[in-house]
Amino acid sequence: MYGFNSLSPSQRQHLTTRAFVRDVENYLAGTAVAVQPDGDRTESLIETAFQLSLTRYRDGWLRWGSSGMPMTGEQIAAHAEAAINILRAGGWNPSCHASRSIRDALIHAETADEHQGCGMDTRMVVGDILGLLIRALTGAPTAYYETWDAHPARTVEEVFTALAAAAVFARRYGDKSHPAQATA
Repeated sequence: MYGFNSLSPSQRQHLTTRAFVRDVENYLAGTAVAVQPDGDRTESLIETAFQLSLTRYRDGWLRWGSSGMPMTGEQIAAHAEAAINILRAGGWNPSCHASRSIRDALIHAETADEHQGCGMDTRMVVGDILGLLIRALTGAPTAYYETWDAHPARTVEEVFTALAAAAVFARRYGDKSHPAQATA
């Protein structure tokens, strides 16, 4: 059997030490990273992501969650920002054993939200927005934020910038208030 347990004690210690150092570096970097994206490049990515959304998503995808419940751009943005705060407090580590990835932070934001604005609907839309932003950045025809998050070259600064850009996107293109619900 291969894996961590098949390594010698010195190899295990080296891997554990490397993982610990990465955790500390990511945590420290996360506490110093500004979370408000700015600059022409970020604006261009947000606009390109929006243009990509026009060919991929149904009308109203930022207005109605898959549950059929309405949501606002502010709620979607708040979910992305809550994930930033969770990752800033706990440290970002996309390892499947660490439970400190973007996905984990988005899920945790649902359970920690006292105002019930963060839910599965907003989490899924934040993921969709992240996918659009990643496509805009890389030029790839498809992108999934969890895979992007776990890529070995990913940095905590990129993660926070992507989440902050997702919040800007949601506020800019999402509904300002709940749409009128149909009445029977």
